[in-house]
Amino acid sequence: MRCHVSLLLVSIFIVSLLQAQNYDVGNIAVVHGGANIAGGLIGVQEQVAGTEFYKTHADIYDFMVVFTTFTPSMNMQQGLPIQYTVKGINREGAFTGYGPASKWGSAGRLIGGTRMCHIDQYPDNPDQAISNNPISPFAGMSTVELLAHEFSHYWLMAMDFKKEGMSENHTGLRGWEDGANQHWNSYAGSGPSAMYGSHVVDNGDGSFTQVFSLPRKYGHLDQYVMGLRAPEEVDPTLFICSSSDIEQCREGSPAIPAPKTSPDKTYTSGEMYLHSVTIDDVIRAMGPRIPAAADAPKHWNVAFVIINLPGQDPFPNQLERLDTLRIRFQEWFEWATDGRATICTELDGDCSNTEPTDDDVVPDESVTDDVAVDTELPDDTIPDDQPTDNGEQPDTAVTDNGETPDTAVTDNGGVTDDVMVEESNACGCTLVF
Repeated sequence: MRCHVSLLLVSIFIVSLLQAQNYDVGNIAVVHGGANIAGGLIGVQEQVAGTEFYKTHADIYDFMVVFTTFTPSMNMQQGLPIQYTVKGINREGAFTGYGPASKWGSAGRLIGGTRMCHIDQYPDNPDQAISNNPISPFAGMSTVELLAHEFSHYWLMAMDFKKEGMSENHTGLRGWEDGANQHWNSYAGSGPSAMYGSHVVDNGDGSFTQVFSLPRKYGHLDQYVMGLRAPEEVDPTLFICSSSDIEQCREGSPAIPAPKTSPDKTYTSGEMYLHSVTIDDVIRAMGPRIPAAADAPKHWNVAFVIINLPGQDPFPNQLERLDTLRIRFQEWFEWATDGRATICTELDGDCSNTEPTDDDVVPDESVTDDVAVDTELPDDTIPDDQPTDNGEQPDTAVTDNGETPDTAVTDNGGVTDDVMVEESNACGCTLVF
C-alpha cells in the first residue's frame, strides 16, 4: 500500500512538472509566463512568449504570432514591428519600440510579431466572419483575414501619393483625418485589401461601383509595398471622392470594413467623383522601394505560439482551433499574394514536405517531450479576465510609447464601448467610426 501511494505521489509530481514546462504540440509551441503575464503593456507578454520559445527553438523565424489562453488586461490585437530594413514604404523612422529582436530571445533574425489575444474569441472555422455587426471593426472579417491584417501591418498601409504639380504628399488613400490611420480609405479601391478599403469598379458609363462581397487579400499596391510586384506590374488605384479636385480629397473616410453581405453601392459623377492614383504618383511621394521587388524576400518563416498562465495549459479544442488557423493562413497567404510569396508555419521551418505527418495532427491531450500528460481537462473553459499588475483594469489602454493601441475586443469578439482612437506610425489597428 505504501509503495502504491509513493508511486502515485511521484506521478502527480511528474505531471505537475510537465505542465509547467514549455512544449510543442505538432506545429504549435506552448509556453508559460509568470503570474502577472495577463497585465502590463502591449508587447510585454509577446516578448515573454518569445524568450520562452527561443529557449528550445532555433533562431530561424522571421515573424512570431502569439495567442493566449487568457484574456489580457489590454485585450487588443496589434502588429508589433521589431525592426525595419525597407525604405520607400513610409516606415523610415517608424515606431519599433517592440524591438530589438533580443527582447524576444532572437539573435537578430526576428523582424515582426503579431498579437492576437485570447484564442477563444475566434470561431473554429478560420474563414467564418468574426462579426457581422456593421459598426464592428471586424465587420465581415474572417479570422484568417484579421490575422493577415495584423501580420501585414509590418509593411502596410502608410502610403501617400503626389500628382504632378502637387506641392506636398497627399494622404487620401488612407482613412480618417489626413491619413493618420494606417489603413486603406473605405472609398479606395484596395483590392479589396486585408487592410480595409473596398473593391471599386469603373462601369465605363460615368458611374462606378463599390463591391463588398469579395474576400479580402493583398491588392497590387499592397504587393508592391511588400516587395512582391515591380512598379510596372501595379495597376492604378481607383479612388472615390466627394470633390472633382483630388487635391481636396485629403479627409479620409472611416477606415473600417463593411460586412461582405453589404449591397453594392453605385455612384454617378456629380454625386461622387472617381480618381485614379498611379504607382508613379506613389513613388513621386515615397521614393522607390528599397530593396526593389527583384531583390526583396518572397518567403518568411512564421512561428505560432500560445502562452498560458502558470500551471495552466491549453485545452485540446483550443489547440485544434489554432492549428486549423495556422494551416489555413499558410494556404491563404500564397493565394492572397497571387502566388508571389509564401510563408512556412511549421516549427522546423521546412514546408517542402507536403505529405501529412504525425506533426500535422493535434492530439487529444497536450504533450511534453513526447510524454503524455494524463490529466482530464474540461472541453471548453475560458478563464476570467485578468487584472493588471496592480489589480485594477486600466481606464485607457496605452502602448509602450504612450499611444492608444490596436483593436479592442471583448471575449466574444465584440467591440468594447466608446472606442475612438487615432493611430501613429506604429503598426496596428485602430477603431475609427
